[in-house]
Amino acid sequence: MRKLLSLLALTLLAACQTVQPNDGFTEAQKTVLRANGFQPVGSNWEFGMADRLLFSTDQSVLIPAQRDVISRIASALVAVEVRGAKVEGHTDNTGTAAYNEQLSQKRAQAVADALAAGGMASAALHPVGMGLRAPVASNDSEVGRQENRRVVIIVAPGDAMPL
Repeated sequence: MRKLLSLLALTLLAACQTVQPNDGFTEAQKTVLRANGFQPVGSNWEFGMADRLLFSTDQSVLIPAQRDVISRIASALVAVEVRGAKVEGHTDNTGTAAYNEQLSQKRAQAVADALAAGGMASAALHPVGMGLRAPVASNDSEVGRQENRRVVIIVAPGDAMPL
């Protein structure tokens, strides 16, 4: 009986490890997303935390190196038919909430424009200013505030728009 239970447990464990959920992305898309710093988050993929696009205080202009990275990402995504993206702009807590909303929208738009310049269709890009509503670090230190001044690129499979 004990051997039978052990065999059953091993069989169930093996079945759990081999069943892959269908998240709508092809293996080629997943490979390209991983290679470009994206991480799976729910049913979407997000530009990885270590590779976030960070901005200086009160800035929304991309430096040439950032534009080059975004262009390369856009070309890679288009090549595997990832067509759309939500582009979230974020700020730290420096300044008023209204100002941060506008600044975060400008940051998101700057990245969306760079994605479009790299080959993605502008109509398939959705820039959203998040202001200071979703910090990833404490705003109590310069290091934390710097982490919060970012843009995150979120993609969904096919023509779906990421939430």
